[in-house]
Amino acid sequence: MQRITCQLPGGYVDGDGQIRREVVLSPLSGLAEKMVAGRNGAVTAAIVSALLSHGIERIGPIVDISEETARNLLVGDRHFLLLKLREMTFGHAIQAVVTCCRPDCGERLDIDFLTDNIPVIPSPQHSLFYEMRLSREAGGHTVTFRLPNGGDQERLSHLVDGDETMAADQLLARCIRGIGPVCQPAMADIISLPDAAKAEIEREMDRLAPKVGLDMEAVCPECGHTFSPCFDLQEFFLTELNTRLDLLLKEVHYLAYHYHWSEKEILGMTRENRHRYIEILAEEMERMNHAF
Repeated sequence: MQRITCQLPGGYVDGDGQIRREVVLSPLSGLAEKMVAGRNGAVTAAIVSALLSHGIERIGPIVDISEETARNLLVGDRHFLLLKLREMTFGHAIQAVVTCCRPDCGERLDIDFLTDNIPVIPSPQHSLFYEMRLSREAGGHTVTFRLPNGGDQERLSHLVDGDETMAADQLLARCIRGIGPVCQPAMADIISLPDAAKAEIEREMDRLAPKVGLDMEAVCPECGHTFSPCFDLQEFFLTELNTRLDLLLKEVHYLAYHYHWSEKEILGMTRENRHRYIEILAEEMERMNHAF
């Protein structure tokens, strides 16, 4: 598959405050696939930032795409781009395994679906910062904030599976620019906010953020329970790339043995091009075998 051009459901705010939505994606090379496997055990969000920096060729007029650029993308935009890269790498069909959420069941079931059926909810950005007025019950202050991005995911990943309240407070501390007369509020200012204020800010952030719908409905064949498993696109795609490392190295060996290309040259190819050469070699070897 060749490079594709797509529109971010949210938008990237560049250094001049301009909103950039057009993105050009290039197919992942073997170097990117190997990089993912080499970071086994690293923070998932950090691996995604590295992967996006490999796959994004351009954001608007910006062509120097670093991991820091990828970190500054909104969470929903990162999910969207990861979805597109997955389609470019492995196609649109997904076969996954989920577990029934009933404690007395826990049956594993297969789910098959197309990425085309994953809803993308756009929310074009208009600026880096937003303002909202809290209700009287929540304090009545004006709050200035930005939406969560990949950098926030990386920094707070160690708290998500532990202290969710602390993770939520730290996310607000990173995103909120001002609360009433207080500019750049400290962590103590966030912790002291009424629960109603935190809830209103979180709801407004969620309303303004672009989203990729990864929830679906499933019926357990064992107990008949209907539940909504959350499909983790990041983990699924990275696992696909990681578990195919052995195959990637075999492909490198096969092409190096026959063409005498270097590992760097072979890993610089896209998966599609590698497979084309492997198919040509296989057909040629089959022809030669029949000739004898």
